[in-house]
Amino acid sequence: MKRIFFRCFLLACAVCFAALARGAEFPERPVRLIIPYPPGGASDFGGRLVGAGLTDILGQQIVVDNRAGASGLIATEIAVRSQPDGYTLFLGNVNTQAINPHIQRMKVDPIKDLVAIAPVVSIPTAIVGHNSVKGSTLKEYLDDALASKREIRYGTATLASPGRFIMVTFLKSKGIKVLEVPYNGAGPATTALLAGETEILAATPASIAGLVKAGKLKALALAATSRSPLMPDVPTMPELGYPEVIMSQWNGVFGPAATPRAVVLKLHKAITSAMKQEQIIQRLKPAAAEAVFSRSPEEYAAYVRGENARWGKIIRASGLAAK
Repeated sequence: MKRIFFRCFLLACAVCFAALARGAEFPERPVRLIIPYPPGGASDFGGRLVGAGLTDILGQQIVVDNRAGASGLIATEIAVRSQPDGYTLFLGNVNTQAINPHIQRMKVDPIKDLVAIAPVVSIPTAIVGHNSVKGSTLKEYLDDALASKREIRYGTATLASPGRFIMVTFLKSKGIKVLEVPYNGAGPATTALLAGETEILAATPASIAGLVKAGKLKALALAATSRSPLMPDVPTMPELGYPEVIMSQWNGVFGPAATPRAVVLKLHKAITSAMKQEQIIQRLKPAAAEAVFSRSPEEYAAYVRGENARWGKIIRASGLAAK
């Protein structure tokens, strides 16, 4: 019996040492980073930045693979079903990890079926209005809407955008009648706002800062805890008395759930180092984006679970949750 036990012990040790060795040697070939949206968007921007940084640090090419479609569902499923060896990574974001599970019927669970490795960037959201709206801040605009008891036309970039759920919930909680007008992307939604088809829209500061500076749109608020360097005169939602309205386009790196612990730790360290590089920090500034960090993969996983719960509550309150 002792001999059998000893052999089992040696086998277990061998498995552990092999796993550690794989982590030490990783990566030995190029790594694929799946991005769930087409080139040119906020997620693609963050993914390519961290990919370039990881290529330098790990000494292997990070190959970006844009797999757009179904609001990120297609890419999520591909990532979940990939080999859990660290050679296929996934750039998850607030939509894929925190919103889709509450509005889509999914074949996979992005919280259980993907391991959170490290955060990458966070981009705040601005509330912008057509020049015809009354007031210079969101509070002034909403006070006017309440006083006149009229319906406001709120544009949404996509049916799965964070701004859709949090703003509809917020506006309804204030007793404001809302006509939601969805569009197929931020570009068409901004064009519609400029044309006066809608009155307000949630958008990234970088996408509308030029239009605001040119006097074509009004920046009414920033849904963040601090002001943006791109629009330093625009008040935050907490400053206006709406601390519950905080939304950002955050994203981070994930892998299949069974990815070896040693590989996850090595990637966490490499991603953290990459996002601290001065050249990356400087490239983030024009987009009003900031690098975000976690002390461990577990800390990041806890953040993602918290965001999933928070957005689930917001979506249910909006009445737009999956039936």
